[in-house]
Formats: sequence, C-alpha cells, structure tokens
Amino acid sequence: MHYELVVSDVGGVVIEYNADQFVHQVSVLLHRPFETVQEAIYHKELLLPLELGRISPTAYFTGLKKKLKLPWTYEQFVGGWNSIFMENRDVAWILQRLHKWHKLTALTNTNQLHIEHLRRTVPALEVFDDWVVSCEVGLRKPDPDIYRLALERAGVRAERAVFIDDRPEMVDAARGVGLKGVRFENSRQLEQDLQSIGLNM
Repeated sequence: MHYELVVSDVGGVVIEYNADQFVHQVSVLLHRPFETVQEAIYHKELLLPLELGRISPTAYFTGLKKKLKLPWTYEQFVGGWNSIFMENRDVAWILQRLHKWHKLTALTNTNQLHIEHLRRTVPALEVFDDWVVSCEVGLRKPDPDIYRLALERAGVRAERAVFIDDRPEMVDAARGVGLKGVRFENSRQLEQDLQSIGLNM
C-alpha cells in the first residue's frame, strides 16, 4: 500500500507534556488538595467548551478563578498554563524524514492558548502541512467527523492515510474511519512500526 498522508497527534507524540505540573502548581499556591484543583481545571463545563472553541481562554480563566478563588492575573495563568510542554526531538526528526515523501497533518484536541504557544515556540512543528485543531474546527477526537475532516482537507482517501496517536481509543476511532492506525509508545517503536507498514522515511 502506498500511503500519501500521515496524520499525527501532537501532545503525547511530538510534544511531551506534564499536565499534573500545572495542577500541582495551583494546588501548592492555594494550599488545596491536588484532586480538588484537578477537578476544577478539568471540569466538563469549562475545559470541554474551551477545547471545542465554544468559550474563550479568558472565559475559561474567569470560570476557573471563580471555582478556586485563584489570585492570579490572566497573564500569570497563561504563563503557568503554557509551561507544561517539551519537544520530543526524536519524533520531530521522524516527522521531518516522513515529510520528504508524505503529506503531514496535525490532528489534536487542544485549546487556543496551547496551540498558539506551541506554534510560536516549537519550530519543528512547521513540518505539518495542515493543522486540524479541536478548538478551531469545533470537533474532538474520537469523533469520526474530525478524522474525515482531516482527510477531506488533505484530499486523500482513508485507505491512503496513516494515523499516529498515543491513546488507543483515538487510534481505534481512526481505524473505524478506514485509516491505518499506529499507537505511539516511543520513538524507536514508532519508527519500526512505520517502516513495517511501508512508509518512506
């Protein structure tokens, strides 16, 4: 099979992140239990609308500030919110090699603050030809429609596309749409799995 398109998740694949870091930072600041802070940060009435682009980052911050009585300014919140990322350079190198032979699309569930920060601070992400981002398109994985949208925008049929993600349920959803799914565990395994299905690198 000749694959034309590689669709990849971002967080957990090419970008490593420690979400607990932000929760811990707020927990220590407020002297409140980690679980209490975590519940507020991930509250479905705040985070889900943020990741679907239905509320603004400032609205999310206002809601979080109200729930936790957070003393931060918005700028302090943004600094902490965006401090959890680190580039996986081995995966970035794999993507650069893939791009010589295949179209690349980023497909990610995230919010406006995170995606703007990553695009601005991680030059390796420029390798992607297109970005399908939950907060920009109003859809989230594992909704089949977001995979179909990525294919439609690339002009590629599902059977000609590979999808990479670290979460098995997201890979399974892609397979349900007809893409070839590859679960990411580490860079060595990813390279071997991509080569085994015939991708040029």
